[in-house]
Amino acid sequence: MLGRVEGGRGVHSPGLRRFDGYAVVLVFGGAGRYQDPAHDLLLEPGDLVQVLPGHPHWYGVTQGTWNEAYLAFDGPVFDLCARAGLVDVRRPVRRLRPLEYWLDRIDMFRTRRPPTTTTGADAEVCDVLRLLIDIAAQNAEVARATEKSRRGGGWLAESRALLATDLAEPMPLPDIAQAVGMSYESWRKRFAAETGVAPARFRTLRRINAAGDLLQRTTLTNREIAASLGFSDEHHLAKQFRRTTGTTTREFRRGTG
Repeated sequence: MLGRVEGGRGVHSPGLRRFDGYAVVLVFGGAGRYQDPAHDLLLEPGDLVQVLPGHPHWYGVTQGTWNEAYLAFDGPVFDLCARAGLVDVRRPVRRLRPLEYWLDRIDMFRTRRPPTTTTGADAEVCDVLRLLIDIAAQNAEVARATEKSRRGGGWLAESRALLATDLAEPMPLPDIAQAVGMSYESWRKRFAAETGVAPARFRTLRRINAAGDLLQRTTLTNREIAASLGFSDEHHLAKQFRRTTGTTTREFRRGTG
């Protein structure tokens, strides 16, 4: 399944959804958002959403419309790709540049004739594999470039990004300081001075924000939301949520807070 949508709004769903196969979705106009139990990410032109079978997620436009090109696929060979990390729920959004090049790569599947033979179908599978490999390779280059820019002062953006990812997993703060090339105390003090909040509080606020979205967009219980976002239990979630927002989770879910 493949195609292009211009002036669309992404996936129409009252909450997180699950897709039966794999898909890549390239945003080439407008802006939006991607969410799953561990991520809450803004999307802009050049961002590629990767979807894995059965993984709960939502992506779409928060205001206005956007343009997207998508390619859906499945089969045992792509399960191997997932195990090899070419598609990875821990990195559901990847940034691709230049946009025009990658849009042409995905559009190629839409504009050419569908295969009518086994040989043609095998060749198309190989082309999809080549696309996934090239996407992973470009992101490796981006990671190396990010490392260089980090040394020149991009440490704050990188710190914020790391603190906002894998929200369900423990993340030792000294590891982030090391990742951006600073001692822990220097990093902690500079982060607080730049943002107005300590790193640990920043991560908590990201968890609360993600919890609020799940409360409004899904029918997940408080216990399920707490587990998906790294809170010790639903009582811990409720306490932190009320302390931060001034309203209870029940009031927030009902829209009365």
